[in-house]
Amino acid sequence: MEQTKRIIRLGMPLVLVAICSILFSFSAIMGGDSFEIYLNNWLVFQQFVTRQEGVRFLQLDRSLPDGQVIINYSHCGQTGKSRAITIRDLKGHSLKEWHFPDSDGVNKSMACNVKDILGLQNSDNPALSLFYSSRELHNGRQLASIIIADH
Repeated sequence: MEQTKRIIRLGMPLVLVAICSILFSFSAIMGGDSFEIYLNNWLVFQQFVTRQEGVRFLQLDRSLPDGQVIINYSHCGQTGKSRAITIRDLKGHSLKEWHFPDSDGVNKSMACNVKDILGLQNSDNPALSLFYSSRELHNGRQLASIIIADH
């Protein structure tokens, strides 16, 4: 009996360490912002802002000006209020901004015409960036750097 108590007393810390190791090995972070960018209804990429991923590139093609860039942004599962998509140059100047009505729960996508974005790129603005802002994220967040291909 005494030996059983001793084994339990010595083994308990090992069991606790094993349980803690298992629980802390999962790195899922609940909540947080996320966004998806589509080009003509095809998912280009999805990013969870809680992960420290770098800014991705969105390639637009001059030969397909009739397309649409569609953005879905989620604030911890909620659609933002007073939403805007902005195209900025390298210096951070706003070149064009689209404003979107508050979501009715069904229509939360924000769409911009590719030809409008293509028209902003020139020798003065060789590199463009796509930004999102809302009442919840008033300073805005860069979602992608835009690359324009001449295919």
